[in-house]
Amino acid sequence: MNDVIEILKLGLPGLVFLLAAFSYKLLAKEQVKETPSPHILRSIKHYLYVNVFLAVLTVATPIVDYKYFSPNNVINIEAVTDVSELGKGVAAVCHNVKYANRFLLVKDNSTGKLVQVFAGNLVPCSGEPHIVLNREDAINLGWNEPNTKGVVEVVSALPGYKFSI
Repeated sequence: MNDVIEILKLGLPGLVFLLAAFSYKLLAKEQVKETPSPHILRSIKHYLYVNVFLAVLTVATPIVDYKYFSPNNVINIEAVTDVSELGKGVAAVCHNVKYANRFLLVKDNSTGKLVQVFAGNLVPCSGEPHIVLNREDAINLGWNEPNTKGVVEVVSALPGYKFSI
């Protein structure tokens, strides 16, 4: 029983594996009989179709996520230093951007330095999107002036994930 729980902890791939194992057991059990029941064989066939569908879904989901919802697009955007005391590691982004409430990797091209921030604060933007960085994060990018602006490269992590840098 503990093995089943461990397999189910893997999520959908674990469930698909267990369903495949159960369908194999059902087929093996039916093949042992002198005369297999056509009704049971039809039920096993439908069970296998569901299992194949779930297997395809398991494989297709990461591909679709990468192709259409890939967070790893590099965005060139203007960054400004915060004067309202954002917390260290927290950034403010425009309310209508797709990378809000995600971890962002911000790179200044002139210094080549990186910082990771969480885009947890939202600001209204009427023009071009921008990002507001904490003063300490701006210093880590190599910005020494108090009210610095500059164009940075931003890459967002998947929702719920963080970069390991």
